[in-house]
Amino acid sequence: MFSVGVLARFEAKPDSGAEVGNFFKEGLPLVEAQPESTVWFAFRLNDTTYGAFAAFANDRDRDALLSAGGPKLSKKYGHLFTSPP
Repeated sequence: MFSVGVLARFEAKPDSGAEVGNFFKEGLPLVEAQPESTVWFAFRLNDTTYGAFAAFANDRDRDALLSAGGPKLSKKYGHLFTSPP
C-alpha cells in the first residue's frame, strides 16, 4: 500500500529533449535499487515540460530514494532546466 508520494515538475530549456531523456535514463537504476514498494513514473507533457512521480509505502522509503542520488542528478543536469524541480 502506498501512503507517501513525490511529484516533481521539470521545465526544460528548448531543444534539450534528448539530454533530458538521458537524465531520466540515468535516474532509472536509482529507482530500481529501491524497495519493491516503490513505483516511479517519468513523463513528458510537451516539448519542454517533464515530470516524475514516485509513490512509497512510508517516509523511510521516500527518504531512501531522495538520498540515493536524484538531487545529485538534478545538479548534474541542471543546465538543461529553466529552474530546479
